[in-house]
Amino acid sequence: MIDTDLAYGSDPAQQADIYVPDQPNGAAIVYIHGGGWFRGDKTRDQEIGQLLADAGYVAALINYRLAPAHQFPAAQDDLHAFLAWFAASDYEFDRAKVGLLGASVGGTMAISESIQGGQPVVTWSAVVDFANWVQQHQTVKASVDAKQELGITEPHAIHESFYKYFVQTYLGDLTPARLTAVNPLNHLTEKLGPTLMYNSTDELVPLPGVFRFLEQAAAFKRDIAVHVVPGSGHARDYTQFALPGTLSFFGYHLGVDH
Repeated sequence: MIDTDLAYGSDPAQQADIYVPDQPNGAAIVYIHGGGWFRGDKTRDQEIGQLLADAGYVAALINYRLAPAHQFPAAQDDLHAFLAWFAASDYEFDRAKVGLLGASVGGTMAISESIQGGQPVVTWSAVVDFANWVQQHQTVKASVDAKQELGITEPHAIHESFYKYFVQTYLGDLTPARLTAVNPLNHLTEKLGPTLMYNSTDELVPLPGVFRFLEQAAAFKRDIAVHVVPGSGHARDYTQFALPGTLSFFGYHLGVDH
């Protein structure tokens, strides 16, 4: 059963689809889509909701307010608001067994929420090192489509322009204070839940930033692992590669392994 477009807030973007399993395992997973905080929609990830439900989870796919109309911290606030709505809902699952799964900036949001709530979290290409990245790329021109707008053809340079574009669009400016506010690496505590991060070897999200996050989380003695995906795919590009490990991770940490 799928309940679609359930309002968890007053804004039209604050809606969720809930996938109810035929054979529930007692746990729930919330999936947060990517799209650089300025695009993306839950309807593009329906197969994720169905896969999670088939595995026994009450699966929630959420939409959230998007930039530039709604800048930081709107998206993060929406995830937090949805989790409160979900916990208060009539859906049947153990409120102590909720996992977070996020793609790209959805992974960023999942980690930021777990830092507060301690939920188990899996990310596919989470962006976690904004401040260091921007400092090292001061001369990069922000562009949503650098090939078309700037005539750039080199793949890494295209990625860099897009990276700067979506961060700038969500934050409004790139001052150190704003970058630090959104950057999970700057807010790590011992409360971060068990975390599994997937990231490709050569993609939009540079691996060195992911490893910096890993090192910092390890300093807080957190349960964290990084799984490096061969190739250049970003987030949903390697879903089939990441799904077995993702499901195994949640099965263990949400206590539903059979």
